[in-house]
Amino acid sequence: MEGRGFIVSYEHNPKVFYYRELIEGTKSYRSKKIEGVDNVEDGKKKVLDIILEFSGRVPSVKNSDKTIEKKLRTQDVELSVHNFIEYERERMESGLIKYKTYNQRKLCLNKHLIPYLKSRGITKTRQINDETFSHYLIYRKGIKKLTVNGEIVMIKNFLSEWLVKKRLIEPEVVSNRRLFPVVKIRMNDLMSNPPINGYDWKIINLEIRRWVRESTNIVNHRVNLWRTIFWNFTLISKNSGCRPEELMKLKWKDVEVVDVGRISESMKEEEIQELRSEGIEVFDDESISDGGWVESNKSFGREQRLISYITVTSGKTGQIREVPTNTGYVFVRLKDYLNNYYKQHSSNRQVEGNDLVFGNVNNYGRPYDYSMFNRNWRNRVRVVKDKLKGNKFTDENYTVYSMRSTFITNKLISGLDIFLLSRITGHDVKILMRHYERMDIRRRSEEITKIEYGRRRNENIKVKLFDD
Repeated sequence: MEGRGFIVSYEHNPKVFYYRELIEGTKSYRSKKIEGVDNVEDGKKKVLDIILEFSGRVPSVKNSDKTIEKKLRTQDVELSVHNFIEYERERMESGLIKYKTYNQRKLCLNKHLIPYLKSRGITKTRQINDETFSHYLIYRKGIKKLTVNGEIVMIKNFLSEWLVKKRLIEPEVVSNRRLFPVVKIRMNDLMSNPPINGYDWKIINLEIRRWVRESTNIVNHRVNLWRTIFWNFTLISKNSGCRPEELMKLKWKDVEVVDVGRISESMKEEEIQELRSEGIEVFDDESISDGGWVESNKSFGREQRLISYITVTSGKTGQIREVPTNTGYVFVRLKDYLNNYYKQHSSNRQVEGNDLVFGNVNNYGRPYDYSMFNRNWRNRVRVVKDKLKGNKFTDENYTVYSMRSTFITNKLISGLDIFLLSRITGHDVKILMRHYERMDIRRRSEEITKIEYGRRRNENIKVKLFDD
């Protein structure tokens, strides 16, 4: 525009135009939206009003009030991060965000964003421009793509929800879709929590049980308490598919244990023979042991089979769901252990409905920190690492979340309806298939290669509705 400024639009909204000009004697720009236009030609016709408006403004000069105001709108990056983290802490304490979210943002900004910006020579917020993050993927080389992608999301949140709102950065910079390089996530990158094969699970479980038995000889009884809780936590996690944070919040009142029974063929035969030996004529009810429920307590050979219904609240969506599991006996055993622990080491108190299932009874029933579950899982896996076969599709180590992946993968292989699986795991079907469908196809090879020998193909006979 005759050297005074220029008309611009941005990729995210190309039909919105702005007039932008450099403030004489500075490195700063001022801009204003050109109202009522959707193309450059119309913008040129209407931009004169803005040029005249700007020409009537007194440009920023040294020692003026506006210069002071402008200086306040840039800030040390470290100070901005500190203020943002303090704000997020207040939100966390008010229950608006979870501690995990707060902690992840705090670590990301302090450990990754600030050092990266320093490496680029950036200490002030207004120094951040369209090219600032072009080398971020290079800076974070060797880190998993999903981890880097998560960091980018958190940094974008800081830029848009804090720096823009506080007018500490140009909005056009943050709205630029190319501000960060694209992280291409491939299927192999989704294998960060690989499912555990049956052989490896047996080895890991045996190691945890050995670890628990070892603690019975330790003077500090709290050690055995923690290890017992951790062991039961892994059993329920692997057999329910619940997220770790969901089980950490689980209360006893949210657990229902039901005896659905099962048929034991040996017990059934013994009961029938015992009655016949007493001269009582017995007719076999022909109930069979097919793994199904046995409702009648009078059925021959019926023995106890405990299942449990767990009501959990999703840590991501807040959705409440009920999960049936085969871990009824695990809950009963854990409750008996805790009641006995109370009796021996604490008081005559017993487990109550509002108590956390996996809470620390020596700390007023408060939850253990997630890092304890994560760290102790890694340690147990590390001890038996040389004995494990690993997941055949990836070199990633098993994680706490691998127990959830194992449950979902096993249910998919067994043929459980995917919509039912979606309900009990709290996942959308598409996400479920994308992230968790890691089947070993050999486990369904019989189904795939089945040949029906000696069976003739059905020939459909067409029924004529009209005469030729």
